[in-house]
Amino acid sequence: MTETTKQNLSILSITLLIVATIFLLARFIKPSFDKTKELTLEIKETEEKIILLQEYKVKSESLIQSYLNLGDQVENINLALPDNPQTAQVLAVLDIISKNAGISLNSLSFREIAKDSQNHLEIKTRFSATYESAKAWIEEVEKELRIIDLTKSNIKLSVSSKGTVSNILEYNITLLTYFLSYGD
Repeated sequence: MTETTKQNLSILSITLLIVATIFLLARFIKPSFDKTKELTLEIKETEEKIILLQEYKVKSESLIQSYLNLGDQVENINLALPDNPQTAQVLAVLDIISKNAGISLNSLSFREIAKDSQNHLEIKTRFSATYESAKAWIEEVEKELRIIDLTKSNIKLSVSSKGTVSNILEYNITLLTYFLSYGD
């Protein structure tokens, strides 16, 4: 074998090795490398989604806790604006307020009405009391958690059978309280 043949064989074998390397690179290594890049991108996207979901989870837990903490306020709202007239409860409240103010109610009537697409409980009451007692009674009605509006009042002097005027006044008062009705 001559020297040139040896060189040609060396060049040929080197060329074949280079071609085989390029073939292996193109056929097996590059697709694997590309697949690795795609999987790396998918992993990053999935990690971002997991972080976002964890943030949503924390927010939802926070909202649930906030709602649970509002339990007392929701109960107060239900007391202020109940879902039915609760006439017995209103009667009990007015009775307690009257006793605390030292007033005896002469008459008390209730009527459910719908006005301006709102449900109302109209309360008409009549009693005799001093100005101070009546003022205390009205103040206590206004302080009550249930929404009660004084819509009409009529005050008259009380004249005794002997014709003398006393400091006792006769009050005719109309109150209006509200309630929700989900069945309408």
